[in-house]
Amino acid sequence: MQTIVFFSNDGIQVLQGTMTGGRLIIEHFKTLPVEAGSLINGVITNEDAIRQTLSEAMAENSNLLRNVKLVIESSLIAVKNVEVPKLKPKELAALAATEFEDTAGNYEDMVVDYSNIPGPNGINMFCCGVEKRVIEAYVTLLESLKIRILSIDVGLNAIIQYVTGTKDYHGMTLALNILDGKDMLSILFENGLYIFSTRSRLMADRGTDAFADELSAKLSSLIQFNKSQKSEYSLNMSLYAGLDEDELNALKNLVFDPDLSVFIIPQTPNIKDSFNIDEIFDFGTFIYPIAGFFTGTKAINLYSAYKKSLVVKKERHFENKALVLPIGMLVALALVFAVFFVLQINAQHRLSDANAYINDENNQQQYLQAQQLSDAVDQLNSQVSDIETINKAVASNPNLGTDKLTHLATLCNSVITLDSMTYDNANGCLSIAATASSVQEAAHFVERLKATGYFTQVEYGGYSQMTSASSTSTTTTTGTTAAGTSTVTGYSFAVEAYLKAGDQQ
Repeated sequence: MQTIVFFSNDGIQVLQGTMTGGRLIIEHFKTLPVEAGSLINGVITNEDAIRQTLSEAMAENSNLLRNVKLVIESSLIAVKNVEVPKLKPKELAALAATEFEDTAGNYEDMVVDYSNIPGPNGINMFCCGVEKRVIEAYVTLLESLKIRILSIDVGLNAIIQYVTGTKDYHGMTLALNILDGKDMLSILFENGLYIFSTRSRLMADRGTDAFADELSAKLSSLIQFNKSQKSEYSLNMSLYAGLDEDELNALKNLVFDPDLSVFIIPQTPNIKDSFNIDEIFDFGTFIYPIAGFFTGTKAINLYSAYKKSLVVKKERHFENKALVLPIGMLVALALVFAVFFVLQINAQHRLSDANAYINDENNQQQYLQAQQLSDAVDQLNSQVSDIETINKAVASNPNLGTDKLTHLATLCNSVITLDSMTYDNANGCLSIAATASSVQEAAHFVERLKATGYFTQVEYGGYSQMTSASSTSTTTTTGTTAAGTSTVTGYSFAVEAYLKAGDQQ
């Protein structure tokens, strides 16, 4: 039996099962609740809270976390799908090690590995790279609890291996969308092959109309991408994992393409469960640890790559290796004879001085103080590293600054009057109510907002006329009759713009 652990935004998922002949038998599953915010974007931000959760779980079931394989998922993980010629494993490993040299500024601090995935012309190389500190946080935590780590895989790779390794998906063109809290990973497969993936942060609250609108917008983007590639395979299916039936039905109401089917991801026949039938098991919720059992022909193991990166290899280069041994021996003999007599005379004297120095209480106290200071410096460096990691994760949240507000004000071009502007820091939504002198100016203002590049999406709700009433009177031979008229004074409209994550000004 193998144990797969996935650190989800909503808790730690543990799945135990056996893989035989391409078929998975699930024997046990469990979600360990953790304090909110303990994990952000796949980065551990509250080690103590997670350690406590794992300790309590092991105290309750000593076999729950034995021989663990980790699956991690984060936007901090860089990935590449590379078409390669037929090469040996060592040659592929060397090629993978160079894939992120030009794209990663901190390449020396990255851990890199690869797997084999099907490509249109044979076997492609799926490369992934992540900073050592991200891996180190998981390793340090689990090793401190004496939990043995077998490997660390990447969630996207695990999903690709599962889909391409399941015959029910062979030849299918579909979008697979996996929700983890408010994070969503969208993966496009064409003719059963992995083509493209994108990660996004959903701003609206789960189960709301705004949430369904966001899902619809993301789906439209995938459809447009598929069409822009002028592929012979049209996207005709979108599957969702981690979505409930009510949220799916709300999305279906917004999908107007009759050729596009939208479903909750089904449990495929190559996955069976053997636990109590009364237990409620949501296949989509556990899709990451389930996919972790499907390793393909060459598994990704960032844990092994991390351990290798810690080994400092000393390289020596010699022009004539055949002379190394005899020359070394001659040099050693010459040095021995040159210093032998001097060492013999002074050895006892030096030994006495050394013993006196070692036994001196002042020297011993200074040594202990130096050790304490060194330990304190190491602890401070570790805390600084943790803070930097947390700041990087927190920086993924959107923020609206003074420079952006000033820039937005200049977009009015003296033809737009801003009536109100409110900002929701929780979801990054900037709500603008304004008045335009004409319908065209309102539309132009919305286009100027989009052109700033500040927002992931800009929603324009249309306009309404603003009028003022006046009256005139006309006297006739039979009496006086009053006639009313109205004049259009402007066009009011509203815009909701969602700020991109991580923008700071």
